[in-house]
Amino acid sequence: MDKEYFLEVEEGTVAYVYFKTTKGEVTEFVVKLLSIFEGEWHEILRYDSGHSCPHKDILNIDGEVIRKVWYDFLDNGQALTMSITDIKDNFEFYRERYQKWLKGQ
Repeated sequence: MDKEYFLEVEEGTVAYVYFKTTKGEVTEFVVKLLSIFEGEWHEILRYDSGHSCPHKDILNIDGEVIRKVWYDFLDNGQALTMSITDIKDNFEFYRERYQKWLKGQ
């Protein structure tokens, strides 16, 4: 079963959450941190289950992956929960870092 939703963490900042389950197990997922800067949505970071392993992609202002953090010790369900918690707890840090990168253009 597929499920997707947006979780507002602050005005102008949301987490997009998508996951698929089979027999109660999370088989794939994507969680993105999105924020508005100067009227446009920017994807700041993304967690997903691609490449057969849960991981976090840190994106630059061009949307390119500049760092990948692997979570091979977590299953997809654990990684999904961890990614939502991380975004809720640390979105301000991620947003401020990204905003500094934007200003440095």
